Amino acid sequence: MPHSHRASSLKQSNKSHKSGKASKRSINRQQGGKIQNRVGVKKRGLTGAASKAKADRMHMAKQRREASKDKLWQQRRVQGRLNVRNADSAIVPRVVGIVSLSDREFELEKIVKDFLVDSADKKIGADENSSAVTAMFSKYKKEGNVTFLSNTTAFRSLYKIEGTNDLNDEDASVQAALDLARVCDVIVFLLDGNDTNNNSNAVPITGMSIGDGSSTRTSTTHVQQDFDHLISSRGDRVLSAIKAQGLPTPITVLVNFEGGEDEETMSLNSCQSLKSIRRSALKKKMELKKYLSRFATTEFGENAGKVMEIDIPEESDEDEMKDDTAKNMLIVGKSRKMLPDALIGKGEDPYPTRAAFIRTICTMSASPPKWVSEMPRPFVLSNNNALGEGFSYDKTSQELRITGFIRGKMPFDVNSLVHVPCVGTFGVKQILKSNSPTLQRRKGKINADDGVSDILATCDVNEREPIEMFANPDALEGEQNLIGFDDENYGYDDDGVVEEKQDDNFARPAGWNDYQSAWLDAIKGDDDDFSDDGIDHGELAAELNKKKDKAEITGMEMDAEDDKRISAEERQALLNQRKKDHDEELEFPDEVQVDEDEKASERFARYRSLKSFRKSYWDPKENLPETYASVFHFGSFRATQSDIMADMRDIMQAAEAKFNEAIEKSKGSKDGDADIGNMSDDSEEDLLEGCVESGTYVTLVLEGVSAEAVSRISSTALLVAVGLLPHENKVSVLHMGLTETTQCDELGPNDMPVKSKDNIIFRCGWRTWQGRPVFSQNNLNSDKHKFERFMPTGGSFFASSVFGPVTYTPCPVLAFRRTNTGNTRFIALGSMIGADVDRIVVKRIVLTGYPTRVHKRHATVKYMFYNPDDVKWFKPAEIVTKHGLQGNIIDSVGDHGTMKCLFNAPIKQHDTVCLNLYKRIYPKYSPVEYTDENGEVVKKNIVVL
Repeated sequence: MPHSHRASSLKQSNKSHKSGKASKRSINRQQGGKIQNRVGVKKRGLTGAASKAKADRMHMAKQRREASKDKLWQQRRVQGRLNVRNADSAIVPRVVGIVSLSDREFELEKIVKDFLVDSADKKIGADENSSAVTAMFSKYKKEGNVTFLSNTTAFRSLYKIEGTNDLNDEDASVQAALDLARVCDVIVFLLDGNDTNNNSNAVPITGMSIGDGSSTRTSTTHVQQDFDHLISSRGDRVLSAIKAQGLPTPITVLVNFEGGEDEETMSLNSCQSLKSIRRSALKKKMELKKYLSRFATTEFGENAGKVMEIDIPEESDEDEMKDDTAKNMLIVGKSRKMLPDALIGKGEDPYPTRAAFIRTICTMSASPPKWVSEMPRPFVLSNNNALGEGFSYDKTSQELRITGFIRGKMPFDVNSLVHVPCVGTFGVKQILKSNSPTLQRRKGKINADDGVSDILATCDVNEREPIEMFANPDALEGEQNLIGFDDENYGYDDDGVVEEKQDDNFARPAGWNDYQSAWLDAIKGDDDDFSDDGIDHGELAAELNKKKDKAEITGMEMDAEDDKRISAEERQALLNQRKKDHDEELEFPDEVQVDEDEKASERFARYRSLKSFRKSYWDPKENLPETYASVFHFGSFRATQSDIMADMRDIMQAAEAKFNEAIEKSKGSKDGDADIGNMSDDSEEDLLEGCVESGTYVTLVLEGVSAEAVSRISSTALLVAVGLLPHENKVSVLHMGLTETTQCDELGPNDMPVKSKDNIIFRCGWRTWQGRPVFSQNNLNSDKHKFERFMPTGGSFFASSVFGPVTYTPCPVLAFRRTNTGNTRFIALGSMIGADVDRIVVKRIVLTGYPTRVHKRHATVKYMFYNPDDVKWFKPAEIVTKHGLQGNIIDSVGDHGTMKCLFNAPIKQHDTVCLNLYKRIYPKYSPVEYTDENGEVVKKNIVVL
């Protein structure tokens, strides 16, 4: 009977193909990145984890919106801070810095500043000799208060004083621009549009690249070839330095001068039609705008590359244009610089480009560099001296008074130290309340009393940090130069006496610890190194600590010695051979040749051998130099910084709570609520004791300011007083992560390479000083870092260790070097790593020898040493080869330094035997001599300006 299939409940049922749904990938491909509006489409309900995830996304989006609103509201609070004491609104002006990148500097900046200030409803300090002009644009209310600073008048006089030759004009312009960028909310870079036809004087800028990373001067792109000369070499230096330090909100502005150029073009080309002249001029202008857009995007980023233009008329043609409506409507080749009278409304600016620029700087979101705005360091920018309120000095009481607004998000603590760039660090005696020029009362006018009316805070000397930078501990009193150390980290017994481990096997030199004495295991049986009783009585320690004679100083190490021990002829010879030594260091790194008439054991007595550079232990407190006794040691720099930042956050939160309480109290007084006055507690009051809130117009009274320090200040300059955090006035060993500059001040073929312990000027945040650093590699997997004899080039990152004032991170670092001609070169840029005295920088030298007779793992090595005593001295050390073998010295052969060695594998005849020796390297001070008030020459290790 044939088989037949019968259906049952066990019949297989396959899943049908889901043709009604599309994959997420296909849906996203169809949408093209757009979100379709599904109006009228029935939404499917989400259950379980999907609905929860959607709710979380909605909450996160709401939190981001609220955070953005709070940030904007906080900025507006700082701009218009409510003064609770007298119910006045002290408006903090926005600071706008003007920097010219073209050849014309002073003239271009002055013309633009005067043109912008001319449209203001009220001008404060608009004088020919004024360093800052505050303009009030009533159309924008609180946002319409702007202080204009130019690079040539704000801080230039601090570096280019009359009668002195400290810096040339170009170097002074770079340093002044760096000072200007620290205090500005908006920085405006000016480009002279009148130089578009001056291609004969064009100078190519090899360091600047736009778009594809190549030089802007190319032969294929017409736009780049025509407009490269708009940025001068000085402008390129200024721009590179400001970018390395940190940019405020940037704006690139093209300045067009109307009038003469177009009329001359029309007269020379009278045979052409007006339409063709206009077309060619507009085409050229479009190419210029395209070039500037690419320049701003490349230099400042896509989101910060704002480009604008300002059309400035000639003064002689301004009155004529007001009567000629047709001429006002169109200028050949330029945008409209002035509207006709029929289109000008009441209170409107007749110049459209100027009105657009002012509207932008008044309403845009702007802030100083991040390291200024985010760090809890308040600062005061002095007012214009033309108003008689900038700064004043009393020679009798040695008090310096600086008047201005408190800026930053932190309240100003009267018990903190204050640093004034180019002047010094001082203590605050009092903070006095002053009436701001922008002060506006709610009812009535400002009082006639413009002087000091109240004392906001007085310093408590017992609470203030000491002004001394160096440590001078008294050992008899138990004082130490330690910060953040705990006693439990040390081996103290119950009676407070330091426990010392005794080793009865053999005596060791004075000052040696256990692992140092391991050297004596291999040589303690030699009678040559010990006395007859087998005990060292200090002979070995005296030999190791013996200073080198002048004749023993080699050319490679000559600059590491004291300057007094090197004559002018020797230093000149060293400078002449610096480049040759640099080339040899690149070809044969760390290799040192021993002469036949010298002993390696004497020349390298301070060096030691390490079995493993990464794993071998090195005591960071061993045999420290005398200079380390006067600097401060941190137990943990990161922990100390975290504690201080936490305290600063508590103060900021207390200040914000107090401000909110004052707002609610002012509202409650109107509504009849009387219970809001008890909102703050005693802890907040304790935190804010001696603090003055940000946005207050005050006068800082600094005490202990010498006349010699004030003599460096020009009467027309602006001063900045920045509050220092705890421990920031103490000197320690700072470590910075740097890299060589590539786009600014490239070293030419005749310039000398930068060597370790050269005099270098460090510009670290708000402070500047001179030091002699040591360069090293920044090893992440080792507690020891290899010393670099020369500053690494080619874009390599390296660490620089130098004596300097403690600075908390993040903080930018710029390194400058004085050349033989007196100019300053921008050589390196980077950021602060921290302060750590225990960071070990180790210098390595390599002694090389060559195998003459080889038998499997044995070899006879020559030309490393030239006497058997050296072989015996370095016998405990391990040797390596360039092919990766390891070995040891077995014995000395003969009387000429030949030695027999054993390796862990058969050695090749063409291999090279190396002996690696190490020594710890320390930075040095760069003393500065100056004459005090009494005419005496004073020498200081560090002068912070």
